[in-house]
Amino acid sequence: MIGWRGHIGKISPAPIAGRFVREFYEVVPEGVDITCGPLTVQTITRDSMAEMLSAVGKAAALLAEKGVDAIYLGGIPPIVMRAPGYDQELVAEMERITGKPCSTDVSGVFDAFRSLGATKVVMAAPFQDWVLAQIKTYYDASGFEIVHMKGLPLDTSTQRRALPLDVEYTFTRQVFREFAGASDVVYIPCGGWGTVRNVERMEQDFGKPVVTWFTAMIWWFFVKHGVRAKIRGYGSLLESINPG
Repeated sequence: MIGWRGHIGKISPAPIAGRFVREFYEVVPEGVDITCGPLTVQTITRDSMAEMLSAVGKAAALLAEKGVDAIYLGGIPPIVMRAPGYDQELVAEMERITGKPCSTDVSGVFDAFRSLGATKVVMAAPFQDWVLAQIKTYYDASGFEIVHMKGLPLDTSTQRRALPLDVEYTFTRQVFREFAGASDVVYIPCGGWGTVRNVERMEQDFGKPVVTWFTAMIWWFFVKHGVRAKIRGYGSLLESINPG
C-alpha cells in the first residue's frame, strides 16, 4: 500500500519535479510516500506566477483524489508577490477544496521558524534581486526579519537545476560570513538546487540551524500527520521531530 505510514502530495511549480524526489526517499522512513502534481512554470515572471496560482486548486483537488494525507504547495515567488498573509488565505482555500490539511512553502517555513524560535534570518537563494526584495518585504511584515540576503541571478528552473550540489554550500557560506550581526537561522529557499545534502555540514560549520524548503516540508508533514520517526544527518529541524 502506498503511503501506509504517511502520504504527502506536493504541488511542484516546474513541470519536472527534479532530484528532490530521490532525496525524499533517502530521508524518510519506509511507509512514507510522496506524489507530485507538477505545474508548468519555467521562468519567474509576474505573469507566470499569476498563471501558476490559477492552477493550484485543480492540482490540489487531483492530489486529494489520489488519496494523499496532506498537500504542500511549492513555490515562494507567487505568494510573496501578494500582500502579507496571502499564504494563509491560500491554505484555507486549498483545504476548502480538498478537505485535507494543506500548507505552502511560505507557511511551512514560517512554522519551522517559530518552532526554532527564529526571527532574524540570513537568506541565500538562487533568485534574482527583484524576487529577493519581494521575499524580504513579505517575510519582514510577517515577523521574520531578513537581516541579510544575496541571490544568484538565475532566470529559469533549468539553470537552477544545473547547479552542482557544492554551490549551495559555498554560496550560502559566503552569504553567512558576509553578515557580522545577530541572526537566528540560515534559510535556503527554492527546490531547483540542492535540497538537503548540505544541511548537516552547514549547521556544523555555521553554528546555526539551517532551514530549507525541503526540510520544512518534511518537518511540517511529519508533525501534522503524527509521524514520530527519528531522522538523523539532515539538520536540527528534522531531528527535532523525535529528538530522543
